[in-house]
Amino acid sequence: MPFLSQLVGHPADRVAVIDEEGEHTYCSLLEKARVLAGVLKSHGVKGQFVAFLTGRESSFVVSLLAIWLAEGIAVPLDPLMPLPEWEWRIKDLDVGYLVYSPGRQADASYLGQRSGVVMIASAGYDSDPLPLRQVDPEQRALVLYTSGTSRCPRGVVHTFSSIEAQVRTLCAAWNWQPQDRLLHVLPLSHIHGLVCGLLCTLAAGASCKLLSSFKTEKVWEHLASGSFTLLTAVPTIYKYLVESWNKTSPENQLRWREGAAGLRLAIVGSSSLPPSVHKEWRRIAGQPLLTRYGMTEVGMVLSQEPSGERLSECLGHPLPGVSVRLVDESGNKVDTMGEMEVRSPQMFSGYHGKEDLTQKAFRHGWYRTGDIAAYEHGQYRLLGRRSIDIIRSGGYRVSALEVEALLDAHPGVQECAVLGTPSERLGEAVCACIVPASRHVDLDEIRQWMRTQLATYKLPTHMEILDQLPKTALGKIDKQSLKRDLSLQNTSRAS
Repeated sequence: MPFLSQLVGHPADRVAVIDEEGEHTYCSLLEKARVLAGVLKSHGVKGQFVAFLTGRESSFVVSLLAIWLAEGIAVPLDPLMPLPEWEWRIKDLDVGYLVYSPGRQADASYLGQRSGVVMIASAGYDSDPLPLRQVDPEQRALVLYTSGTSRCPRGVVHTFSSIEAQVRTLCAAWNWQPQDRLLHVLPLSHIHGLVCGLLCTLAAGASCKLLSSFKTEKVWEHLASGSFTLLTAVPTIYKYLVESWNKTSPENQLRWREGAAGLRLAIVGSSSLPPSVHKEWRRIAGQPLLTRYGMTEVGMVLSQEPSGERLSECLGHPLPGVSVRLVDESGNKVDTMGEMEVRSPQMFSGYHGKEDLTQKAFRHGWYRTGDIAAYEHGQYRLLGRRSIDIIRSGGYRVSALEVEALLDAHPGVQECAVLGTPSERLGEAVCACIVPASRHVDLDEIRQWMRTQLATYKLPTHMEILDQLPKTALGKIDKQSLKRDLSLQNTSRAS
């Protein structure tokens, strides 16, 4: 089993996880997992999907390891999701068992009544621990759901082999060491928080602090303690941290700056990084963020080098063992710009129950990411999603991310999203949705400012003021939802 040999090999009294209850050693987590695994095995979970619902606490680790020891397939549920989202996943996978931590008993009971799953508490047993075991590397181990950029999230199935390949690659690329301490602020049901954060920690014999909730000042105070060497987060979180730093007292700014400067690596990914956030973090911390690119289906694909140049617009190089190529719309390999395709041992085994979508996702053994990228000066730069970020307007291809990066630099814009909307004249028109920095925003002034820096065909033909932009669970702007909302508004106006 991946990580199990490492877990057993780490010093038994070394702290692995710190949560609201205190410190948990590698030995204590493993022993609790073995006891729970015995209970799960008695229920007959072998080869079955086993969902688990916990807070951001040690019981997450115990539940995950116990399910694997009992030969089940782990399905983590995000505690911040509403009940219908949990029910949808349980129905999609035909889940028969639900493990829950003591603090989640009420939610689990309600979910059990509605879905008919067998509920199993994660603690409170006095039984013999299950012996450790070896597993088939190609055995199904984990189902993670895509973060919602498609209309219906898809169940991505990973094997023990693909998970182990991901962790091995990242531990080497980012030089994880036993003395590392990660401040963990991300959802544990997503690949960024689970693999890049938690599983890399366990594989390296390091430790992580699981914050029960994200609060900017709390994060800053933890960083100011000087106890942490690693932070990995999404751009939205870094944006909140920058805003909080700018608003606090000079005394706090000094302490927080020292904490950020003490990090060995501050890693960012999961969505495009606004240049302003990259610039501000570098001003505060004295070192730039390290950008990486990956997907639920293929793990981490690209990463900047810890000791190399880190430009905000670049994603770095393919990670060890990962092959990347760019292709045109016919699937022919190109050198400078095209759809990114990936091949690596980190690859998922398929979408659960969607064999047709699994087959469409591959071209001659290469996974089709759907992302358009450019290869410039030895690094890759993301231009956007093929389906929504590449706007075909008047015979041109416009990168929504390029226009967003420019808008982000305007002081009157707090947040923005650019997408294509139907146009009889252009095919697609470039539309910019803006959350203003204040109530007094002058769209005409912003248009004139953009004219001096963008080609005419890239300029938005329509600009919409919004109070907020729809987001996915990981803080990505949900452009599919935004596009549907705009279509409904336009239909309503037309009628």
